[in-house]
Amino acid sequence: MGFARWMVRKYPERAAALGDLHAMKVTARYSLEPGGGGPERTTEAVATRQLPEDEQKEYDAVRAALERVIAAPDADARLKLIRMVHWDRSCGLYAAAQKIGISEITAKRWNGSFLRDVGRNYGWHPKR
Repeated sequence: MGFARWMVRKYPERAAALGDLHAMKVTARYSLEPGGGGPERTTEAVATRQLPEDEQKEYDAVRAALERVIAAPDADARLKLIRMVHWDRSCGLYAAAQKIGISEITAKRWNGSFLRDVGRNYGWHPKR
């Protein structure tokens, strides 16, 4: 689960990079050359920009797992746990569980389930 944990920790960075890639330029191009200041195909360029293939796969794996978490009835608490433990790294599972008001066992179960989802979405198959 170490690589899945790493992918989760890298997610905010990947999301910001993807947002930057999809940001549209709003500055007009000016040029003294004939035809140099014409309009660009910016919408098309923005739509086709992506992260490198491996980073995109990692981003997609975490994003799909997060969508599953968001659909859960206790999504707020689960997202707080993920944020505190993986993104902010402000505390471990035990401290995060205390701050959220859940048991340590529940925190371990939610965290493990989330990391397994990330791995499954990435293409790993659980051992049987």
